[in-house]
Amino acid sequence: MTTNPFMKAARFHQYGGADVIRYEDAPVPEVTEDEVLIKVAATSFNPFDAKLRSGAFQAFLPIELPFTPSVNVSGTVVKVGDSVTTFREGDNVFAYLDVTRNGAAAEYVVSKAVHIAHAPKTFDLHESAAVPSVALTAWQALFDYGNLQSGQRVLITAAAGGVGTLAVQLAKWKGAYVIGTASGKSFSMLEQLGIDEIIDYKKQSVAEALKSKVDVIFNLSPAGKEELNSLLQLLNEGGTFISAVSPADENMAKELGVKAVRLNSHPDAEKLTQIAELLDAGLLKPIITERTGLSELAEVHQKFDDGKVSGRVLIIVDGVK
Repeated sequence: MTTNPFMKAARFHQYGGADVIRYEDAPVPEVTEDEVLIKVAATSFNPFDAKLRSGAFQAFLPIELPFTPSVNVSGTVVKVGDSVTTFREGDNVFAYLDVTRNGAAAEYVVSKAVHIAHAPKTFDLHESAAVPSVALTAWQALFDYGNLQSGQRVLITAAAGGVGTLAVQLAKWKGAYVIGTASGKSFSMLEQLGIDEIIDYKKQSVAEALKSKVDVIFNLSPAGKEELNSLLQLLNEGGTFISAVSPADENMAKELGVKAVRLNSHPDAEKLTQIAELLDAGLLKPIITERTGLSELAEVHQKFDDGKVSGRVLIIVDGVK
């Protein structure tokens, strides 16, 4: 454990554009009885972090400023609270952090022990930071909300994104027939992940391209309501439409005999432990498109604001890129 009471962190003191993020000294957080202190190896960028920084969520998600963003973490436990028995100093861990508390864009972060899981044993610790929030979002959508079963057909829109690529892999692991929408440049990558069918959304509508109806639709595309409602008609009776962005019309869904739900993902250490096993078994792998350092976090946020971030951006915190 460091004896220095200060650490480097990327924080914002007010809501606004990417330029409000400062790379600066901040106090190392204190640990209470049910928490652990993690020395951060890496974090990864999540669009949620940018929206939080912009102030888009301030009406319903209060945070205390200055605030350290980044909901994903991988690292090593350096201190445990008195009541923590599931972790000890030296354990490698990863987590989807509580979004209302200071995040992992810092050399150290504190988390409730119940939110973290032991990191994969053989999978790279840094790369593990690209997984938690996106893998849990995909898992909760497909299995908790969608109850996806082996042999069923699932449609994943925006399948080439950070959540989409893991959703494709999880659905294939479950034994489903997986259809995804993407642009032509992503076809090769998705085929390598084992996707069964790809629809180029730039060239044809999903309704025209789909050969038969599906049991589950996981929507990751920021489509308009009319387009989302048209997707409802592609579900088999009793099917489920899960959206991580804009919701479809629930009344229309009822009329069609299907369900439409809005996904709110959340930390889940038990499922993250299962995800760690899949990573170690080589059955799951994040698609990391860029690696950078903590001091460049403001630039990553600016690139996202400019529409220039695709895939997962891994942010190395402990100095090794």
